[in-house]
Amino acid sequence: MKIAFYTLGCKANQFETQALERLFAERGHEIVPFDGFADVYVVNTCTVTALSDKKSRNAARRCKKHNPAARLVLCGCYAQVKPQEARALCGADAVIGTPDKSRVVSIVEELAPDGVRDLWHEAPPLFDVLPAGGLSGRTRALLKVQDGCRNFCTYCLIPFARGPERSMPFDTAVSEARRLAEEGYREIVLTGIEISAYGRDLPGRPGLISLIEALCQAAPGCRIRLGSLEPRTVTEDFARRCALLPNLCPHFHLSLQSGCDKTLRAMNRHYTAGEYKAACGLLRRYLPGCGLTTDLIVGFPGETREDFEESLRFVTECGLGKVHVFPYSRRQGTRAASMPGQLSQAEKAARSQQAIRLCRALEQKDLEARVGQTYDVLFEQQEDGWFTGHIPEYCLVKARGEDLHNRVLPVKITGFEEETLIGEVLA
Repeated sequence: MKIAFYTLGCKANQFETQALERLFAERGHEIVPFDGFADVYVVNTCTVTALSDKKSRNAARRCKKHNPAARLVLCGCYAQVKPQEARALCGADAVIGTPDKSRVVSIVEELAPDGVRDLWHEAPPLFDVLPAGGLSGRTRALLKVQDGCRNFCTYCLIPFARGPERSMPFDTAVSEARRLAEEGYREIVLTGIEISAYGRDLPGRPGLISLIEALCQAAPGCRIRLGSLEPRTVTEDFARRCALLPNLCPHFHLSLQSGCDKTLRAMNRHYTAGEYKAACGLLRRYLPGCGLTTDLIVGFPGETREDFEESLRFVTECGLGKVHVFPYSRRQGTRAASMPGQLSQAEKAARSQQAIRLCRALEQKDLEARVGQTYDVLFEQQEDGWFTGHIPEYCLVKARGEDLHNRVLPVKITGFEEETLIGEVLA
């Protein structure tokens, strides 16, 4: 059969789609572009914001325009949280949610029963081990080592969509990293819903830093990059051990959400602004010049103008390199949805634009500081005569050259434009 995929949302979803592509291809099916004819369309959905729900529904509706007779399978977080809506509004033939994504193959091939499991009241789901790595031509591989979350931030539906924390077995993760390196990947990105929780459900409770050390040793010719981290993960021991790993990318995405302690408490985030700043300080002390990025939510219920300004001042003080700004999205079923002090869409949009302007200036300052430095760049794509890739600190670089794909080469940074560094490949 011709199978087409569409993926929304986070790197965990991207990993799962790549794994499904691989499983279908191994069964002899053909993977085809989404915007064309297919026998089966699989939409891997997201529900992190109301806009994500809308994009998931729109993607599902587009399938029947390409082939009205095709089967439509919805999986992922939106399908898990709102299965009846997914069937009614999207016309899905099968809805399976987030666990056991490998079942998609049998559902398509055998018309096996579909359905969404209750993740919190039925028997706890096991970690669904899926094959890492894409079909061809990729330079970086995603490796999902963790799933689920029990933080229950007041604005977030993801614990309801993904269920409790569960981890890939330690030895399985190590063998997967070794296999990816042998297949020619030059970088492995550890991903999950809350990778900071890795190992809490495993025998002996191996922590994330122990896994990182083992993966760096198993794939010494590969760069190892971390996904989003909970700030409390960064202890002095964590930072010290990270600094000893030569193939660990010194890039840390520490989730912030707000720089105001009052707002952090309302969000049920389990750290203070001071603790977040201390984590940044530890990383900079042990890994000078490391890349620090984050997410910021503006317009949270009850956030006053003073709270918002305090949050922006905090982001500036931390000197973060790149900040992804999101206006608060009201999600029915979360505690924040019924909190007093809901802000208007216009006010949230205005605060978002102000925050984006500030954060763009911070990013420009970070890029400017890298001009004149030399970095190893993993080249990934070619477009309009330029090869593009990322430095270990995860800034995008473009440079001219020949046959640079999937090579790691030293590049001297000579300038930048917008969000991209410009460099010259050194002999």
